[in-house]
Amino acid sequence: MSNKFFEEANEAFVDEKYEEAQELYTKALMKDDKTDDLLTSKILASRAQCSLKLTNYADAEKDSNNAIKLDKTNIKAYIRKGISLYSQDLKEEALQTFSTGLELDSANEQLKIWQQKCDKELADKKSVLTTVSVEKTKLANHTLPVPPMVPVKIKHSFYQTDSVVFIQIPIKGLKKEQVHVESTDTTVIISTKVPSGQDYLLELDLAYPIDSLRTNFNVTGSNIEIKLYKRQAIQWISLDAKSAAAKAQPPIPMSRPAVEKAPTYPSSSKRAKDWDKLEVEIKNDEKENKDNMGDANAIFERLYKDSDENTRRAMNKSMYESGGTCLNMNWEEVSKGRVTCEPPDGLEWKKYDS
Repeated sequence: MSNKFFEEANEAFVDEKYEEAQELYTKALMKDDKTDDLLTSKILASRAQCSLKLTNYADAEKDSNNAIKLDKTNIKAYIRKGISLYSQDLKEEALQTFSTGLELDSANEQLKIWQQKCDKELADKKSVLTTVSVEKTKLANHTLPVPPMVPVKIKHSFYQTDSVVFIQIPIKGLKKEQVHVESTDTTVIISTKVPSGQDYLLELDLAYPIDSLRTNFNVTGSNIEIKLYKRQAIQWISLDAKSAAAKAQPPIPMSRPAVEKAPTYPSSSKRAKDWDKLEVEIKNDEKENKDNMGDANAIFERLYKDSDENTRRAMNKSMYESGGTCLNMNWEEVSKGRVTCEPPDGLEWKKYDS
């Protein structure tokens, strides 16, 4: 029963129904018999992610801590605990959490990105503090932290070809340098600030692997478009690895066949004709005829060049009067009268009025 609620919660999360997903994760925990610590830790980490989406950062921190107690290798729990601390402006604690996670998985790109983000912001804060007076520093230490702005929610969409998946996020008025996109072969993170000043963050555990070295993005006047290159030419049912539809349905190939069958043409003949073959034969015949004509012209030119005046006159007269069907080089015969047309066997000579 616990697994059923867990799967339904994942599906609701993928559909961005975060309140419904949180209720289902809670039901999954209530029905959990607590015999499998790894499963319980996984459910808690998933509910923590849901709390982050709902900006319930304290709840997300609590669930993440409980998930880590049950499974100290649950990397997602470290990521979500760190983000919840960061969102409560507890950046030093967040940095420590991300660093601990990297000790367990040094190749995790999400942990690296968040660790670098905390490092940079803490360093910037430290440099500012060193430039103010001791009195101002003491005063600053007693001021309450400014609560972070609630991240804006913007629905994204995707479309695909057999080799590329395009993610579209409809945010207007951004420049490319204001958008940050990081990806691994199984994750993608997109972050920016919308024109109103609010933060936007989209983190996805991808349903299928990509070639992260080729990931790129573009920013237009109305959209952010991220281009992910597929590892396999299959149809993506969903972007999110939590999608039940993506798990239930086997991959569908999208690649085209290497050789496409040539189109056929309607015919009354009982035997199909290979029109491509026939076209090749016609082109070959045309080439042979052209070559033969070229050989005949070359022979005529050589004969004409090497002949005396009377022979040339005979050649010209016979070819002209016979319509090119008869060549006679004997001037004595040709000079006696008109040379008649002698068409090839099976052909008939016809004269057309010009």
